[in-house]
Amino acid sequence: MTRQRSIALALAASMLALASCSRSQTPASSSARSSNPAAAEPAVADFYRGKTVRLIVGFSPGGGYDTYTRLIARYLGTYIPGNPNVIVENLPGAGSIIAANQTYNSLPKDGTVVANIGGPLVTEQLFQTDGVEYDASKFWYLAVPVKETYVLIVHSRTGITKLDDVTGPNAKTLVLAGIPNSAVEQGAYMMREALGANIRVVSGYEGTAPVRLAIDSGEVDGFVNSWQSVKLTNLDDVKDGTWTVLADINDHPTKDLPFPAPTINDIGKTDEMRQLIKLGILYPNQFGKVYVAAPEVPADRAAALQEAFRQTFADKGFLAEAESARLEIDPFFGDDIKKLVLEMLATPDDLRARLKAIIKP
Repeated sequence: MTRQRSIALALAASMLALASCSRSQTPASSSARSSNPAAAEPAVADFYRGKTVRLIVGFSPGGGYDTYTRLIARYLGTYIPGNPNVIVENLPGAGSIIAANQTYNSLPKDGTVVANIGGPLVTEQLFQTDGVEYDASKFWYLAVPVKETYVLIVHSRTGITKLDDVTGPNAKTLVLAGIPNSAVEQGAYMMREALGANIRVVSGYEGTAPVRLAIDSGEVDGFVNSWQSVKLTNLDDVKDGTWTVLADINDHPTKDLPFPAPTINDIGKTDEMRQLIKLGILYPNQFGKVYVAAPEVPADRAAALQEAFRQTFADKGFLAEAESARLEIDPFFGDDIKKLVLEMLATPDDLRARLKAIIKP
């Protein structure tokens, strides 16, 4: 290990240990978790040597979450002290609530499990959704590979080319796919409310891979999904007009959309509606593909995992593979992620109630 890496890891351990003080622990417990960070790396290496780290993806294979995680897995073990084996497992269901619940409650809490879950799970906790068995304020937040921007996509066979086609007295019906408790479904409901559009939502899909099949087969007309995932899987369909981007759910034009589309300022007709779109779609997807560890993971191991993600995202080979695969990398880490989570959980009651009425009809 280099001296620079040892110093970085020790500093990361100190920051994570300080963050742990906000958790509901006794002072003795917090002290034990943060003791002697300078000695953390050898102890962490001894723990991880010969072990396997499991990256649990909360969605089905073939989608954006799965694709990012499988690339990360090829590099991450190089940067975890002790160089453990790293494998990927898919645990889809309920928009990654199942993966979050199991990570928080039943899977090993020793630092050998990292979950890749959806940012909208914070919204589900805010709404006290049935089945939520985690406290998002207590996870260790390790890394997010990229802040996501969501778009509304429709297939060309519908003849729908602009938002006006699904609004007003002569509106066409637009059938959108929904993945429960995810931005795919929440975004569809938000667009229906914001636009007053003739939108019907078909729910129950486990990931974007089966949704894409449903779009191709004509089972649904389109979906709301992250532009980062659309670029990865269907950029050619957008460029050749097979898929049309009806809306760019961002507060400014997304820089690399092939064609301009209406943004939040165009979609939301009132200040309140624009704020609701931001709270419901834009903000939680700033940390949409987040990697977390259970609260009980010792601080030195959580720090090592966070540092391993940081170094993976700076690895030249990783970045070259990401560029070749059209995976955008613009990461942020730790406390910066947790700050956004806590801000979401502090949403005022009136906005929370209004938002819940829209995206949990």
